[in-house]
Amino acid sequence: MLGKLTKHEFLACGRVALPTYIAMLVLAAIGRFLTWLTSRQYLIDNVPTTFVKIIKILSSLISTVYTIAFVALIVLTLVFLVYRFYKNFFTDEGYLMMTLPVRPVSLITSKMFNSWIFILFSAIIAIGSLYITLGHYDQLMDLFGTMFDSIKDVINREGDYLRDELGVPLWVFGVELVLFFFLLITRYVLSWYTAVGFGMLLSKKHKILGTIIAYIILDIASYVLIGIFLAIATSILPNYYEILASSGGKALQITVIGNSIINLLLGGLLFWFTSYIMKHKLNLD
Repeated sequence: MLGKLTKHEFLACGRVALPTYIAMLVLAAIGRFLTWLTSRQYLIDNVPTTFVKIIKILSSLISTVYTIAFVALIVLTLVFLVYRFYKNFFTDEGYLMMTLPVRPVSLITSKMFNSWIFILFSAIIAIGSLYITLGHYDQLMDLFGTMFDSIKDVINREGDYLRDELGVPLWVFGVELVLFFFLLITRYVLSWYTAVGFGMLLSKKHKILGTIIAYIILDIASYVLIGIFLAIATSILPNYYEILASSGGKALQITVIGNSIINLLLGGLLFWFTSYIMKHKLNLD
C-alpha cells in the first residue's frame, strides 16, 4: 500500500511539476538565445536600431523573470508539497484519504518520499537551467575539471592530515555530510507538515494563520530542545568546548554529527506528533 500511495502522489505532483520544470528550462533557453543575439556585433550593425533595442529589452526582461523564477523554484516546490499535504488530509479530500486501509504513518511516509524526490528534482532543474543560461559550456566544464583536480590534489597532499583532524576517513565524512543535509531537509519538511496539523487545532476558521502560528511555536520549541540537548551533551562531555577550540577538524566532525542527531530526534518527534494528530485529533469540520 505504501508503494501505491507513493506512486499516486508522485504522479499527482508530477502533473504540476513537469510543466513547471519544462517552462523553467525553456525560459533559460530563451534568455540564453536573446543574450547570444545581443552579443552578435554583425547582427547589431545590420539591423534597424529599433529591433536591437527591442531585443535588448526582451533580454533584460527575460533575465529578470528567470532570476525570480530561479529563486522561487525551490521555495515554491516546498510550498506546493506542504499544500498537497494540507489538501489531501485537512480538506474534504481527507474524508476519502483517511478511510483508506492504511495507517497515518504510511500516509506521511509517502508524502516524505515524494518531498525528497521533488526537492532533488527541483535542485537539478535549477542547476541545469543555470547551466543553460550561463553558456560558455567549455569554460564551465574546464572550471569544474579544475575544481575537481584541485580537490583531488588537496586530498592527495593533505589526506593524512585531514583524516587525523577529522578522526575518520574522508569518504566517511562525506557520507556524514550527505546524511546531515538529508536529515536537515527532512526535519524542515516535517516541521511544516506538523504545523499544518497543529494549526488546524489552533484555529479551524483561520487555517493559514493557525499554521503560521503553529510553525513559530514549533520552531521556538525546537530551539528549546536543542538547548536542552546541548546542556546534556556538555554534562556528558565536559571538555566539549575545549575540543571545539583546539581542533578545527574535530570541531567540524562534532558539529556535523551533533546536528545530525538533533535533526534525527526532532524529525522523529515531529513525525510522531503529526501521525498522532491525524489519528486522534483530526477534525475536518
